[in-house]
Amino acid sequence: MSHPAVFVIPRSSHLNETMSASEQLPILPESSCGGSSSVPVFNCIVILRRDPGGRLHGRVANLPNIEAEGTVERDVLFSITRQFRSAIDSWIKSEQAIPWLEPTAKAGPGEFERFIPIHL
Repeated sequence: MSHPAVFVIPRSSHLNETMSASEQLPILPESSCGGSSSVPVFNCIVILRRDPGGRLHGRVANLPNIEAEGTVERDVLFSITRQFRSAIDSWIKSEQAIPWLEPTAKAGPGEFERFIPIHL
């Protein structure tokens, strides 16, 4: 099964100090390729863990009820980013507030984090 590229930026302590989970990343400048003049970007913070059977479980740390599981990280992150994008898009279109989790969930023992910028 072929998936579009998912770019993952490991979350650093520097990002934790300077950016809240509910903050949008800066709006990109006017596109030079004829695209939209502004592209909203949202932070998707994912916490991952492997179970004893080797399956990978992922959950979004800064929004409720977005989870996925699979055998490889790429598939789990692909599912989570699709769910995240769909949820954000739905809240924006219906003019509802985005229910950011504050404070965000933290990775526990045996878990690790990924930071994924999501462009709508």
